[in-house]
Amino acid sequence: MAPTSLPDISSRFTFRNWMQGNYFFKEAAGELGVPGRVATHRDVKAQRDLAGGSGDHAGHMIGVQFGAPGGIENMGLQNANMNTFAPKRLQEAFRGHGGSYHDLESEWARKLKDGYRITVTIQDKYRLDEERPFVRWVQWVETTPKGKQQAAQTLDFGNFSSPQLRAARGEQPGPITNGGKGAQVISLFGPRR
Repeated sequence: MAPTSLPDISSRFTFRNWMQGNYFFKEAAGELGVPGRVATHRDVKAQRDLAGGSGDHAGHMIGVQFGAPGGIENMGLQNANMNTFAPKRLQEAFRGHGGSYHDLESEWARKLKDGYRITVTIQDKYRLDEERPFVRWVQWVETTPKGKQQAAQTLDFGNFSSPQLRAARGEQPGPITNGGKGAQVISLFGPRR
């Protein structure tokens, strides 16, 4: 028996861009597919063209494991330590393994495999004169396996510079504060109203 191909759900995702004031926004939205049960569309050349040598990752707004397109419409320059796990030498400064966006995607994958449905809207916000977003806003709605739709949840991911980005730019590290133990985390954004 020949293996069956996985369904291509890439057309269920939408992408748009707009300018507002001094900012450029890039948005991706759609219902996530279950990883391992949908076709994936990674575009390695597009990732390399966007981020090659920058110290950042060409981070997918909606991960390709969820069936989203892999092209530039679904990518932004992203702090490598937010997109995946930080190298061991940086983990003390991060007060953990890093990978906060990766962790959210892993949580979505677990829930999808448990029968949830998840619809997302993700926005990268750029200053007009920059090619790197400074924040990624994520909103998602979960529907339980029994069909109960939960309230929308939101997170803001600051896309701060990283040691890798500064090294690629030839920048020297800033002064060490707090004995090199990292900074105190202060919540800047509460629930959006």
